[in-house]
Amino acid sequence: MADQVKPGDILATRSPGWTAAAIRIGAALTGKINLSNHVAIVVKTDAHGTLWVVEGKPGGVGWRQASDYLGSKWTITNADQPKTDAQRKTVCDTAVHLIGTAYDWKAIAADAADDLRQGFNWAPDWGQGQVPGQVVCSSLAAYAYDQASLARPPGKARTCQPGDWDTWCITRGWAHG
Repeated sequence: MADQVKPGDILATRSPGWTAAAIRIGAALTGKINLSNHVAIVVKTDAHGTLWVVEGKPGGVGWRQASDYLGSKWTITNADQPKTDAQRKTVCDTAVHLIGTAYDWKAIAADAADDLRQGFNWAPDWGQGQVPGQVVCSSLAAYAYDQASLARPPGKARTCQPGDWDTWCITRGWAHG
């Protein structure tokens, strides 16, 4: 897979632990494909050939080597989604610009309430043209795709979930828009 992905592509992957399982269960409860619980944006390959991603996580947006994701049998990607070089650059520049951005616990709460069908009908979103002050992994990717005018999973960027990216990648959602 490492030779297929390029900067600007998404890696949706699975990790261990109860919180990861809860994210996948939430997706299953809403009928979404639920293979993944985490999303990262491929950003660069360094001089040593190491592929790097930018990801949203509870400690904030930051860098991570992609090797664990690429080595997982669960990882899927949207590498086949058409993207111009300019769009790829915008996705990557946006992700890098948001390094250090806090984790979005309000969006996590809204996602959980929605997944459990609590009927709160609370779906926070960022204002038009507003740079987010908090993100989660999947909303970071959705926001970066919006900035690049790239098609992405439908719905509000702030409450985009890994299951939305799973469905997008597996069904090739970009081809149906």
